[in-house]
Amino acid sequence: MNRVQTLKSQTGDFAPVVVVLGSCFVDYVAYVDHAPQLGETMHSQNFQKGFGGKGGNQAVAAGRLGAKVAMVGMVGGDGDGADYIKQLQTNGVNTDYMFRDSANSTGLAMIFVETKGSNEIVISPNATKTFTEAFVREHTGGFEAILPKSVRFVVCQHEIPLATTLATLKEAHQRGIYTIFNSAPAPTPAEVAVIKPYLTSVSLFCPNEVEAQLMTGITIADSASATKAVKALQAMGVRDVVITLGAAGFVLSENGAEPTAEQAKRVKAVDTTGAGDCFVGSMTYFLSRGHGLLESCRRANACAAVSVTRKGTQASYPKPSELPPGIM
Repeated sequence: MNRVQTLKSQTGDFAPVVVVLGSCFVDYVAYVDHAPQLGETMHSQNFQKGFGGKGGNQAVAAGRLGAKVAMVGMVGGDGDGADYIKQLQTNGVNTDYMFRDSANSTGLAMIFVETKGSNEIVISPNATKTFTEAFVREHTGGFEAILPKSVRFVVCQHEIPLATTLATLKEAHQRGIYTIFNSAPAPTPAEVAVIKPYLTSVSLFCPNEVEAQLMTGITIADSASATKAVKALQAMGVRDVVITLGAAGFVLSENGAEPTAEQAKRVKAVDTTGAGDCFVGSMTYFLSRGHGLLESCRRANACAAVSVTRKGTQASYPKPSELPPGIM
């Protein structure tokens, strides 16, 4: 038997509006007073096992709100992989092109969440490492299967092999699909050099302040410096840019317009893990509903604000009934 299997059924139509291609990791989360120091052994206040990985997070955030979304990625042949598939399906995410690699375990994220809400994360990609550009081309007919005519938005991150991400963005862009690239986790200087020529295939680039600084060389300390970085990224060929600034909100520009800064809603954060993914997935949902970029980001900000008041990653993402009036 082939060690890699897809869940694609032989009947029915694959017609998503949003395709998220990226990582699916199982989260092991320890809640602690502080991150352990070198040589320190400590007890956690609490422990949770959950579902994460930036790709899966963004797909679930969109799916919980009601997006017609599909996840394309790789999990292992283990029980964690099976559980992850069920998690996606339970949250309204199509899994026809989720692959399972029986020779590898599902990717893991080991997370420390400190009392103040900040976090430290170590990831082990495992099966995700086999999700190469060559694999995708071979198993999806050169991207044809995962990019049908129904798809209007493709979302990628930087947590799978980079060549796979960049090839997907280029293929989608050539088909006239609106491409969204969330460059997290932060790329290395060598990866930045590889990414830059592909920015002309990115409709919307969505980094945080650290990632934007790496891409532009501009130190981002406030909305004014973020505005400079937005303009620099558009000069590299990106049409739209959103730089997320955590608790400080975001700065964006659509189609070359003068950048706009928005403040985030102030809430008491319990766990910020996955908040950026909640923002990206929610933003994509609102874009798919016909809202403009600024309005979509405002509403996504409200979704992310809810998520940080709860423990967990995907478990913290809101459903429509859990959002303030007027968001949906």
